[in-house]
Amino acid sequence: MREKGMQKAVGGLFFMGPALVIFLGVVAIPIAMSVFYSFHDWNGISPKVWSGIDNYIKLFDDPVVWKALQNSLYLTLGALIVQLPVGLVMAALLSIGLRGSNFLKTIYFTPVMLSTAVLGILWGQIYDPNFGLLNNLLIKLGLESWTQTWLGDESTALLSVIAVVAWQFIGFYIVVYFAALQNISDEVLESARMEGAKEWTIFFRIQIPLIWPTITFTVLNCVINSLKYFDLIYIMTNGGPNHSSEVLASYMMSNAFKQMDFGYGSAISTFLLLFGLVLALVINKLLSKGTARFQ
Repeated sequence: MREKGMQKAVGGLFFMGPALVIFLGVVAIPIAMSVFYSFHDWNGISPKVWSGIDNYIKLFDDPVVWKALQNSLYLTLGALIVQLPVGLVMAALLSIGLRGSNFLKTIYFTPVMLSTAVLGILWGQIYDPNFGLLNNLLIKLGLESWTQTWLGDESTALLSVIAVVAWQFIGFYIVVYFAALQNISDEVLESARMEGAKEWTIFFRIQIPLIWPTITFTVLNCVINSLKYFDLIYIMTNGGPNHSSEVLASYMMSNAFKQMDFGYGSAISTFLLLFGLVLALVINKLLSKGTARFQ
């Protein structure tokens, strides 16, 4: 029995080995190194100097960190409010067998496949205050007073980026929810219709409870990805103006790779990791109660 157990363990490690090595090299070891660097004063070139918790004291006294955290939460909330409900409703509409649904799914998923650099440049042109499509459209509609310097105004920069992020990933959640809805047995839905249930009742009382584990996954995925979001913000606003669109990930990159303060940048990344972990655990706990209620 012991030999069989050893053989199973060795076999498991053999098949897990490549993935485990990649995980350790790409995820686990860099995280451990970042935590280690956060306790040092280091510019990436000179020898590291142990500084204890000085970087964390600086972090908690840094007003930009709290502004960036607030913006990260706004980005996360905006993504949750827009991406998931719109994705779920669109998936439900596609699941009823609309003509051309496969073509529509491809169209909706296209922004997910496009390069973030391309999207950043494209939407930067759309938001351009002088010749951008958005301002010109508002002028054509007689709404000239609504025109803005969308990415150059502190009051609109973050909202403008959130709108692009939400639009970019709606297609991903449409596909995920569509696949989950397709796995629901047709007999269950037909039985409900024969009993006289209306479509909205079927949607809220049958379909949503049955795909609740998928909804839990998408909420956690949306929260985690939104908290660490960086690339579009870097391309479109670079955290400006005056840190109005700064998020924790962009502020970490700015400190580490522009100001060459790798110790402080690592402290910010460690703080982001711990905050995201705690938030994900809380959300998972709350959503698991919904899973238990539907079972």
